[in-house]
Amino acid sequence: MEIYNHIIELDRDMSEYFDDQDVCFLDIETTGLSPKYNQIYLIGLMYPDKENQSWHLNQIFAHNLKDEGKVLQALNNHIDQFDLIITYNGSSFDLPFIHRRSVEYSIDSGILDIETFDIYRRISEQKPYLDFENLRLKTIEKQLGIHRGDQYSGRDCIDFYYRYMHGGDEGLRDRILKHNYDDLYYLPSIMNIFNHIRDVKSVEVPYKQDLIEVQIKEIVENEDILRIECKALDIDDHTDIIYYQDGFNINWRKDNFLTVELEFNKGMITPTRKCSFIYKDSMPAIGSLNDSSQFMVPENIILLKVENKYEMNNIKKILSSLIRYIFTEQNK
Repeated sequence: MEIYNHIIELDRDMSEYFDDQDVCFLDIETTGLSPKYNQIYLIGLMYPDKENQSWHLNQIFAHNLKDEGKVLQALNNHIDQFDLIITYNGSSFDLPFIHRRSVEYSIDSGILDIETFDIYRRISEQKPYLDFENLRLKTIEKQLGIHRGDQYSGRDCIDFYYRYMHGGDEGLRDRILKHNYDDLYYLPSIMNIFNHIRDVKSVEVPYKQDLIEVQIKEIVENEDILRIECKALDIDDHTDIIYYQDGFNINWRKDNFLTVELEFNKGMITPTRKCSFIYKDSMPAIGSLNDSSQFMVPENIILLKVENKYEMNNIKKILSSLIRYIFTEQNK
């Protein structure tokens, strides 16, 4: 077993997301997907050094599978200094895998007792709002403009590891370490995805002589009603509006939370793809809007959803138009 220690000059403040918690990013490399039949051969940790304004990236590497217990014990000796573990799909894979393999060596691991933040799981909750092909780590990196040097996959690394054990080729070991290093190094930057999600779910609307940000919290479908739960930010005064009209209603409460309900229709945008949509002429307030989706639709239709993906540009335009409309009506 060997531990490789790296000190990284990385200007990334996690307090934006996690206050003053002692956080640690974690990623493992294994010989397969089953903790019952496969082993861990590399555990990587990355955490900030607040005093020196830098980051530590530690890699605990097993030169052969007999070292697995030593790798797990080294992790166990180190992990309890953190009160939050951040992973990408670690709640389903990395952490249960570590726990199960620790049991095999009678190591009293408390890793499942530490609070976790699974980036993948949090993004998955927002999947209907995101126009992403999938939620693989490299897909998210591409969306954020992250271009890593390592081009190998975890599956490639399994092959490299077995070849390294049998032949001792340090170049293969270095490829594995580089893959794990890059996974960890870019994870703090992956947190920017939550800023992207906020942008996708936010719209600016005129309010008096200013612009305010309205943030979409949740969209829920109930039969033929689309309910959009929102929060208006940066408003000092308190708005209290209940407005009903054919096709929609808005309830803007004094706490600046608002609920917008739209009547919608269902159909097929292609022979195989379902959609939800509204007719523009059913709501005069949005009559001047045009559909912004990638699909060719009749002039009188605005798409709200295709299959499991919301058409967020359309929804935000509708939301902005309706809010402007009710303020105009209130001021008449």
